[in-house]
Amino acid sequence: MKIYDVSSPLYSGMPVYPGDPEFEREEISAGDAVISRLTLSTHTGTHIDAPSHYLSGASGIDEVPLTQLICRVEVCEFPKFSGNVPAVFFKHSKDFSIDLAESLCNSGFTVVGCDSDSVGGTAVHKTLLEKNIVIIENLCLESVPDGEYSMVALPLKIISADAAPARVVLLDSVIE
Repeated sequence: MKIYDVSSPLYSGMPVYPGDPEFEREEISAGDAVISRLTLSTHTGTHIDAPSHYLSGASGIDEVPLTQLICRVEVCEFPKFSGNVPAVFFKHSKDFSIDLAESLCNSGFTVVGCDSDSVGGTAVHKTLLEKNIVIIENLCLESVPDGEYSMVALPLKIISADAAPARVVLLDSVIE
């Protein structure tokens, strides 16, 4: 079984969305051990947007069903997709148009991902999130051939958060 880790590494000086805090990791002594203090946005690196990111009173990242984040995914070139599986990840993506967002909603997707820092503006986010479509941004897909995979995408379980960094992996075989 081939495993693709499609998560962005977190490191000092990494690119962040304009206006977001820079990622910082500070090693601090804890007796005989070393621990790290982290400073980051919930949207740092590969992350999963919760409905509350744009929808007032909506669910946070801790309420996104894990069954939605462990499924089959299609990896394909932006903006083409087949719609044969519940999730799609776009390579070489650009800001989504409203037409594309609506087409994704109408195709029955439950997860949409991209290798850019955002799927697009407010209207695109709201269109997807209102349909309970999970958004995963900042994926590293350059070494993944187009095709279908099993996906495991696990965000940090931060109560009521608008998003969370995530480790996302693709498997070239079906999860039983």
